[in-house]
Amino acid sequence: MKHSAIIIVILSLFTFSSCEKIINIDLKNAAARLVIEGMVDDSGSPAKVTISKSGVFSTNSNYPKVSGAVVKITDNLGNVFSLQETTTGIYTNTALKGVIGRTYHLSVLLEGKTYTASSTITRKAVLDSLVVDNNPFGGGIGGGDAEKWIGVSYTDPVGYGDNIQVVQTINGKEDRITHVADDFYSDGGRAPFFLTTGKIKLKVGDTVAIAFRFIDKYVYHYLLGIQNLADGNTIPENPESNISGNVLGFFSAHTSQNKEIIVR
Repeated sequence: MKHSAIIIVILSLFTFSSCEKIINIDLKNAAARLVIEGMVDDSGSPAKVTISKSGVFSTNSNYPKVSGAVVKITDNLGNVFSLQETTTGIYTNTALKGVIGRTYHLSVLLEGKTYTASSTITRKAVLDSLVVDNNPFGGGIGGGDAEKWIGVSYTDPVGYGDNIQVVQTINGKEDRITHVADDFYSDGGRAPFFLTTGKIKLKVGDTVAIAFRFIDKYVYHYLLGIQNLADGNTIPENPESNISGNVLGFFSAHTSQNKEIIVR
């Protein structure tokens, strides 16, 4: 729920951003929401579903995990994979490895209600390399050292409709920023996709790990909504999940590649 649990908090920040219309939202009484996040990829990592509840805004909640669900993933060939609760609220299956071109269907049975979602592994791009460059929008003022950021260089397949998600981990700590993009301007080309770091400032010697994912359009639109909320580019409304039942979160079947780089 790293992406979804922060949505309610993001809403509180929006009213302080520059906009012409003031929107009043009663955050203190916002009810807790069920959050489901599931992932299947082709890298060999275990299929994983995390179930939790978002915190009430007026409390210092740790977003408690939810136990006791029956979780299954089925592919379009009829193969059924049961996910076992290995840690409270975390359900996994080590035998399920995603295959490009297949559609995966998630089913979560919890307290008598079933939540469902589908996601397709579309295709795979080649992750060429990671680069370190100076961020032209930060640092270097008054003779100081320029701020560094990481560029993800990849070759986009020809044909519009590809969407990427990049998860950035700095010295073992995920930056908790949503990084997604489509191929409207990069179709069939090769160019770095640079990643902001938020409050984390890269320095020489830092180790940056990148998980590079090709995601389907439904997951992309959900994550883009979160990205836009964080940037203040949209009205404060929860992005529409691809999971049924009015929950937060998403289910993503995707390709995944990983690389590391040390900042020099």
